[in-house]
Amino acid sequence: MASIVLSPIVTQIVEKLSDLALHHISLFCTLQTELQNLKVTVSAIHAVLLDAEEQQFHNRQVKDWLEKLSEVMYDVDDLLDDFATEAALKKLAAAAAEDDYVERRKTTCWSTTVCSSSKQLMYGYRMAREIRAIREKLELLSKDKDNFHLEVRVDDDLASLPFRETDSCPPTIVVGRKDDHSKIVELLLDFESGDNISVVPIVGIGGLGKTTLAQLAFDDERMIESFEIKVWVYVSQNFDIKAILAKMLESINRKSQPADLALDVLKVLFQDKIRGKRFLFVLDDVWEENEGSWEALGKYLTVGAPGSKVLVTTRSRLVAEVSSKILKPATSTSLVALPYFLEGLELDEAWNLMVKKAGVVPQSSNVESIAREILGKCCGVPLAVNMVAGLLSSTDPETEWPLFLQKELWTISEGENPIMSALRLSFNHLPAHVKRCFAYCKLFPKGHVFDVQRLVQFWRAQGYIESADRGLELNMGLRYFKTLWWRSFFQEVEMDALGNLQICRMHDLMHELAASVTGTKIFKRPKSAILEHASLGTRHLAVVRHYGDVVGEVHSGCDGTADASKVRTLISDDVSFVREEFERVLNNFIRLRVLILYVRGLDSGSSSKLLDSVSGLKHLRFLRLNFDGMAKLPDPITNLVNLQVLDLSWCRLLKELPRDIKKMVNLMHLYLYPLGVKLTHMPKGIGELTSLQTLPVFVVSKKKKKSRGNDNKMEEEVGGLDELKALNALRGELTIKNLVKAESVGYGVHVLKEKPFLQSLVLDWEYNNSDDDNDGDYASTIDEEILEALCPHPNLKKLMILNYGGAKLANWLSTITNLVELSLEDCRECEYLPPLHQLPSLRELVIDACPNLKGLWIDNGNGVMVEEDWPSFPCLRRLEVVDCPNLTRMPLFPTVETRLELRKTGSQSLLRTMNMKTTTMASSPPLSKLTSLQLVEMDDLETLPEEGLSNLTSLQVLEIVKCSRLASLSAVRNLHSLQKLDILECPQLNDRCRKGKGEDWPNISHVPEIMLDGRAFKWGLE
Repeated sequence: MASIVLSPIVTQIVEKLSDLALHHISLFCTLQTELQNLKVTVSAIHAVLLDAEEQQFHNRQVKDWLEKLSEVMYDVDDLLDDFATEAALKKLAAAAAEDDYVERRKTTCWSTTVCSSSKQLMYGYRMAREIRAIREKLELLSKDKDNFHLEVRVDDDLASLPFRETDSCPPTIVVGRKDDHSKIVELLLDFESGDNISVVPIVGIGGLGKTTLAQLAFDDERMIESFEIKVWVYVSQNFDIKAILAKMLESINRKSQPADLALDVLKVLFQDKIRGKRFLFVLDDVWEENEGSWEALGKYLTVGAPGSKVLVTTRSRLVAEVSSKILKPATSTSLVALPYFLEGLELDEAWNLMVKKAGVVPQSSNVESIAREILGKCCGVPLAVNMVAGLLSSTDPETEWPLFLQKELWTISEGENPIMSALRLSFNHLPAHVKRCFAYCKLFPKGHVFDVQRLVQFWRAQGYIESADRGLELNMGLRYFKTLWWRSFFQEVEMDALGNLQICRMHDLMHELAASVTGTKIFKRPKSAILEHASLGTRHLAVVRHYGDVVGEVHSGCDGTADASKVRTLISDDVSFVREEFERVLNNFIRLRVLILYVRGLDSGSSSKLLDSVSGLKHLRFLRLNFDGMAKLPDPITNLVNLQVLDLSWCRLLKELPRDIKKMVNLMHLYLYPLGVKLTHMPKGIGELTSLQTLPVFVVSKKKKKSRGNDNKMEEEVGGLDELKALNALRGELTIKNLVKAESVGYGVHVLKEKPFLQSLVLDWEYNNSDDDNDGDYASTIDEEILEALCPHPNLKKLMILNYGGAKLANWLSTITNLVELSLEDCRECEYLPPLHQLPSLRELVIDACPNLKGLWIDNGNGVMVEEDWPSFPCLRRLEVVDCPNLTRMPLFPTVETRLELRKTGSQSLLRTMNMKTTTMASSPPLSKLTSLQLVEMDDLETLPEEGLSNLTSLQVLEIVKCSRLASLSAVRNLHSLQKLDILECPQLNDRCRKGKGEDWPNISHVPEIMLDGRAFKWGLE
């Protein structure tokens, strides 16, 4: 049964009606009065909405009322958005007048509305009429609400969940879970940690079998032998400490306790029973995520004997995290990871369970094939398998099973559908504002890989994220996502190397749940039906392919297309449109908030006319365009003053952004084709977009361009490096290209210093000696000054410097204390490294194509560079030094683990690192954790110290190429972890390592894979 969640949007409407900015354009008393009356009516409805949303599940009349109310409230939201847009345009017009741009602004399609007093008067009267009409509808609905006796609620209390108490007795039929059972038992029976009490959390979605697994472990005979006290408590959403203690005491005493006992009395009685005894407590179906509640429970359990355990089953990662923090996670000798995330049954296990529960064994291969396809819908979730088996057991396999295969699980009536009921408990437990974020995910197909950042942007575009501070809406949106993730609505969440959420997936059954709670408001249809289905009151629409082919065309003049104006989302990510189709769609979908479109066959000449349709979508917040032939984004697109996200990352031929981009005052994310390969410059005024958080590339171009013909405007249209100065909300990654064209130090002074959220920075000079605009002194003087002036905020984590022409690097480089990754590539004139060993967080260092680099030097304080001795990197994990033949001295690197590649460089640092002595500061030998070592064209490398090489006990891959003077690898015999040895064009080594004949063959023959000049040997066999 679909649920309607209106309270968040109505809350926002009340806030908007209270916003003084909205009244700034309300110049007429009639309009002011109508707005005030509307606020009173909406507020009265808002007060009882939470109660109505709860009653809709058992009162059809309330649900019908909510459906009618939903339509009107969305109309109110659209109308208020019109007001907000007019206010923004009025503000822009005022700013334009100050800059003497009024005449040019009057030619744009919306500005005339706010610049013309007569049109403003007409606008006011029209809005007053529309508000009055909407208010009258709401007043009728407000009167209807009195018939339902709805109660006023001031907070979003959780709807009461159905009572489903569990006990410790496992079900009679359990298939699979043997491995899970053994791991949980292992965790419970491991007493070596010495902790008085530890927790074993089992996490998974509803219906997965967490309770069954806990029952199997609790009922295991070994538990009786190992624990003096065993107690099972069903907790659910009511994490009441007094009630939990009373249930535990009742279980221990085998009799009920007086209901009026004070908590302190219960504590004394309970602790007397468990004091000095090893206990096993199971807390089943826990929802409590508050750390204070767990602390309150934990203090009563501390008197138990060492080795006591608490087994917790929950749907929430956060419950597992908090309980483990308070009670300490259990350990095991086989290092079973905690929390224990329960997965679905294997396919064969699910099949066996289905056959046992259904009591029917398919007699033909065709029927079995159908049954297995049906089983696939269950995703290995036992409760779903049991439900499907029960439904199939009373049907004809030959005639009815094929029909059942066409059903989605969520369409099965709730009385027969325990899996949807179980999952709906998780949904009902969500805060109201997060429920609609989850429901929105139904737009995307099963198995879809979500980009987490984009998903949050979709939610924000729809107004789903509640935050008083616009700059914090991304953080708030990520909190919404984490709420869903921690409660198992998302899975397979991946992060990048800097800890940012990247991608995730949704379990297929959670996708089914999203479908069940959205009902008929979200459709997925072929392109040919896009307008027809929009006429059904659809708010969000995704166009999909059928069987891999695009079906039909978009028809014009469809009946009922007036309702298409209510569509707020149109996603056509994998279905292409031609221009005529595109225009017909956009002429109908005038209230879009999110638009993703791929238009094929669009050349640069036709893009302006086509995008005129887009520029009229004044409600639009998110726009992604895949226009394969567009070279310039037309200026009318800047009329989208509400746009928050402009994604042009698929416009690979784009050379120029709109001239008036500064009009897009709400733009927060501007995505461009990776590295902005074709962009020639940034538009002047982009620095006024102070809300901008994403700008992946900034292309530097000289302000003074040679004019051709009558083109005298080129200079004012080009934004310089100083445009970055005010963009202090930038976060993520920024690449600054063509720094060779930065004309002076003044251009770049402090433009990056005040950007605390920027994590990754690429500075690319693309230096070219043949550049006519540069003289011979440019690389050694101007580049150094510009780099010095581009000092980033100390929070920066990743820095790459490319094609730099200076002789030395900036002094600030060693002060970026949070830097994790550093790459220096094609810095061909650079001679000195700053004291990089002073970077306490540096984990990855790449130095490539720096032929003049000599070593590590520091400033002695008098402006004189002096040679530094042999310090060490404190925590470097990966090091690559390539094509640096003069680099003879750099900090040592004993902590490198993942990869060490030295190519065309000196060997002194390597030999000194290998010969380092173990100290109290470094308990393990140098490079003892290194797994991959590559030595290439090390001309001065004559030997690898036997003791130092023997320390490489974790080494798995060793590659030695063109090291002509290296004579022996005798120490390889001690490298027992080595899996691959590759020796290429090393004459002396090749002779010594020949199979069966070379002096070093006995030292290397234990290596599973050996390559000698391209010939492979495995275990001594060619």
